[in-house]
Amino acid sequence: MKTKELTLKQINSVPCTTCWAAIGEACELHSGALCFAPHQDRRFSAIDTMKAKRNKKKK
Repeated sequence: MKTKELTLKQINSVPCTTCWAAIGEACELHSGALCFAPHQDRRFSAIDTMKAKRNKKKK
């Protein structure tokens, strides 16, 4: 799965390990302003989660 295939809702379904944004919340910059795009680590976490869910369904 590629990061371009994920929707914003799917990406926001995992917490951000960079700025500690909770599930469903947007990522923030160090200044407190909202990011234009989610952090890269959050996208990778979302990909791993979606792959794990997909593998569970196959079994």
